[in-house]
Amino acid sequence: MKVAIITEGYQGTGYGHLTRCLSIYQGFEEKGIIPLYIANCDETGKKFIPNVNLLQLNWHENEEILLAKIKDYDIAIIDSYLAPFETYNKIYNSVKKTVYIDDYMRLNYPPGIIVNGTIGAENLPYPKSENHELLLGIEFMPLRKEFWDVEIPVRHNNSIKNMFINFGAQDFRNLTSKILAFLFNGFPNINYHVVVSEKFVPELENNNIHYYHSLNAKEMLNLMLKSDIAVTAAGQTTYELARIGLPTIAIGVIENQKHNLKGWLENDFIDEEIWYNDYNYLEKIKRNVYLCDRFLTKSTPFIDGQGVRRIIDKIL
Repeated sequence: MKVAIITEGYQGTGYGHLTRCLSIYQGFEEKGIIPLYIANCDETGKKFIPNVNLLQLNWHENEEILLAKIKDYDIAIIDSYLAPFETYNKIYNSVKKTVYIDDYMRLNYPPGIIVNGTIGAENLPYPKSENHELLLGIEFMPLRKEFWDVEIPVRHNNSIKNMFINFGAQDFRNLTSKILAFLFNGFPNINYHVVVSEKFVPELENNNIHYYHSLNAKEMLNLMLKSDIAVTAAGQTTYELARIGLPTIAIGVIENQKHNLKGWLENDFIDEEIWYNDYNYLEKIKRNVYLCDRFLTKSTPFIDGQGVRRIIDKIL
């Protein structure tokens, strides 16, 4: 069986699509199928997708090369914020089955399977159509394989000793340093585990502050498991944190994260909706650190981690 996974990820767009598609790739691998992973990505992006059968290609500008490469493939899976309908339609006409990873009803897609694993996606007004099979909601959220069958330890801390902070490899709102300085000033005895990019220049140095970059999925999981609380952007990372039930403060940094924040709030995974441009967002974060105290000894997963397997089974 010939499967192509088509996506993008670079400094300007972020790398969430790459890791999400990596999880789909790993799901096919588990079935003994090795897809062709076609990525319009930069060199940093390649580090997020190790050990894949990679074709690094700016397929937006080299559409003919893309279509020639996947002609007569059995399955094509597309995850893009940039590709127009016309490109999707050409891919649809080149392969036997198409799958579209969607977050916010971006397009009226050609016939195929639409996957939206964001929380509450089943409540979005997707039109009913015989041309589309809809896989919606967190039961279809694709997580990297390290999170599928993770054993979640019982937490015993009744106070916050370790905090996980992650605003993505690009942190395009430049929140990491500002939020870290604010929290460290208010909670100097906490150990801060801060995930940053290779190019990040620390503004704050202290024995209680630990910086990490270029973490693989296992290293990221271990860092989460050793933490008592997380402060993060309200994107893909929140789903990995929800998988292990780690008390989380999520900050919206881009418009399409509004569904995540609303869903997590309605399901009691977060205590408050916070946006990076709220005039008092730092005070809201501080208030939520105190609110998270009551969840420290709980380890209740909000996701079962089986989304990839469900997606692959539906596709096949």
